[in-house]
Amino acid sequence: MKKVFIITVSILSCLVIVLGITLFSTNSTLNASNANLENLYQRSFYELVNNVNNMEVEISKLMVSNDSTSQQKILSNIKQQTSEAENSLSLLPVDSQVMSQTTIFMNKLNGYCTSLITYNDGKIEEEDYSTLIQVHNSINSIKNELNIIMEKIMHGYKISENLGDGVENSDFSSNFTSFTTDTMQFPSLIYDGPFSDSTRNKVVKGLKDVEVSQEEAENIVKKIFGENLIELKFLGEATSVFETYDFGVIANNRNYYIQITKKGGFLLTMSGNVFNNNSQDNTTQKESEDNSTTTEEGVSVESIDDKNSELLKAIDKAIQFCEERDIQDMECVWSASSEKIAYINLAPVIDDIIMYPDLIKIKVDLGDNTIVGWEASAYAYNHVEREDLIPQLSEKEAREKISSNLEIQTQRLCVIPLDYVGETLAYEFAGEYSGYKYYLYIDAYTGNQVRVLRVIQTNEGELVI
Repeated sequence: MKKVFIITVSILSCLVIVLGITLFSTNSTLNASNANLENLYQRSFYELVNNVNNMEVEISKLMVSNDSTSQQKILSNIKQQTSEAENSLSLLPVDSQVMSQTTIFMNKLNGYCTSLITYNDGKIEEEDYSTLIQVHNSINSIKNELNIIMEKIMHGYKISENLGDGVENSDFSSNFTSFTTDTMQFPSLIYDGPFSDSTRNKVVKGLKDVEVSQEEAENIVKKIFGENLIELKFLGEATSVFETYDFGVIANNRNYYIQITKKGGFLLTMSGNVFNNNSQDNTTQKESEDNSTTTEEGVSVESIDDKNSELLKAIDKAIQFCEERDIQDMECVWSASSEKIAYINLAPVIDDIIMYPDLIKIKVDLGDNTIVGWEASAYAYNHVEREDLIPQLSEKEAREKISSNLEIQTQRLCVIPLDYVGETLAYEFAGEYSGYKYYLYIDAYTGNQVRVLRVIQTNEGELVI
């Protein structure tokens, strides 16, 4: 009897262990599944927010664009964003009314863009602007609503944990209550149917036609830091578009990563990190580029007369650093500062013409006015001596190409990169419309509008898209 009892206890113990393992495995699988589902929802939501933000910017560009070719391109971009927004929304657990109203709105916007492209050759006529204003207002309402939800998610809100008993009455769907017919108004009067980054040249033109050795590259690095250099270590060679010697450096109480091109011995990139208790600069070069306040397309310098003295000193430091690298005629074409770090974009200005393809991005620690970031690949690609930069249009003729909606504040000549390859001389007109700042570029040879950019405010400063 005792033996039977022991066997029974043993069997029960085994069953408990097996059950525990099974429950643990099931729970782990369930947790993994929930995590995957949450990742899918959040990724889809982020993409929806991005689509709507892009639509709002593109529609606003139509308000100040006066060139049919540019308008066709903008309309095509909006069509693409509406399709992607519908796809992103379809992957989210929202109720049928939200899905239906939003899909109808996106279909109408897509169809309206199609009608303008097909029947008006992409040309926005005077009677279209009232429609576009209403559409822009609707998109703005959607954007603001989505950004409120985004703020909640950034503070820990989990979509998958707020579905309740079903999608129709879930807490997550309740966030979309303002997505109604009233919010997403779309005029039926016309249609009721269903300098991002510039492409660099493929040929590197800005480097001297000499090849330097590893030892010569090391000497270049030593010259950069002088007596502040503590340690210099060769990290190897890199081969992509540029062949470089890569170095690790300790100087100025920082670790630096440096790339010197084999061809020309040119400082291509430099990224510095503070490694002591001073944490005001612990960003990498990639973060420096992400936080930069301009695209490689470039925009005109805003007045820096009212900038604080720290930023002015940083700009002087950046220009001086260029001159020490034998890079001449550089001027600040954009600047901003955030958390004691200055982000400065320099471009050559020759005969009062800005050479935007030759942009160099520099990051300066405002605490000790030290260069902590440098990215000069655009300059290495494009810098050449340009000749015959003589406009065929006068500034007055170019100004007449600008929409009367834009209140022009400044204008000047510049060289800008084209969408795919090459560059052109253009008039840059900076102005405002409806509280937004824009930059429009009119080809100085053909009179065509070749670029329109809008400045938007971010937590880090101004961004141009």
